[in-house]
Amino acid sequence: MSMLAPELTFGTPDTISNDQGYFGPETITWRIHSDVMAVVGGVRALFLQALEPRAFGGVQAHSRYREEPFGRLLRTAEYIGVISFGTKEEADRAASKVRAMHKALGLDVPELLLWVHNGFTDSLLDIAMRSGMNFSKADQDRYVKEQLIAAELIGLDPAICPSNVDELNAYYENKRHELVADKAVRESARFIFLPPMSKFFRYLTPSQIMWAIVVSLSFASLPRWVRKMYGDSWRGSTLAGPRFADASTNLTLKILRRMLLKLPNKAKKGPHVQAAEIRLKRKINLVF
Repeated sequence: MSMLAPELTFGTPDTISNDQGYFGPETITWRIHSDVMAVVGGVRALFLQALEPRAFGGVQAHSRYREEPFGRLLRTAEYIGVISFGTKEEADRAASKVRAMHKALGLDVPELLLWVHNGFTDSLLDIAMRSGMNFSKADQDRYVKEQLIAAELIGLDPAICPSNVDELNAYYENKRHELVADKAVRESARFIFLPPMSKFFRYLTPSQIMWAIVVSLSFASLPRWVRKMYGDSWRGSTLAGPRFADASTNLTLKILRRMLLKLPNKAKKGPHVQAAEIRLKRKINLVF
């Protein structure tokens, strides 16, 4: 999973092969990454990742997120979509491009890649669970272990990556003392909350309202210690305050997911998922 994913192209169902890629429909990865709430997890990961000074410095130096505020998120979503639902050939090709770019920019540092990888793993799993996808502890561990494939694709040694939820939580406990939420980091958070939009999208489409919902839930779902670092409205409150806030966030996530699941498949499933389903259906038809 990438800090700065480049532009990628995903093959159409008529041109791609019939393999199911690194993650098939039976995996927890497929279920989480294809879910309507995955975008909330993706934005949550951005807030979390910004707290690592070297990772944030890399984004500041090499990303054009201020000129194209949604570009980084869309490119990263594209990359995750390719490795999650594309063929192995497509996933390998996409990962190769990202590894080459990281190397050219001096960002191919294991510690930084691990930080970004864990940020997405933790965030996507957290949002899935809190929005009503009731995975067992074994399923959650399985998801973290499945993500070792994504780690290796991006250039990490799987041996240094968490392979279950307990190891992932321990990673953050050990990492907390290295994290910083200085003025620049907080400014980037405000930018995520209020990115520039054209007048057309801001006033003539529901984009602004939809983004406000996504980004607010993403931030509210962060661990309490992260929200405190950013200096949010829970600072200085009693323990009942954050607990109530967490409960209301969970309820809102569940309600939103139930509403979105009522949308037609074309609206609630990304193009990578739709293409993969067509590819795998063709494979089944060829077999039978």
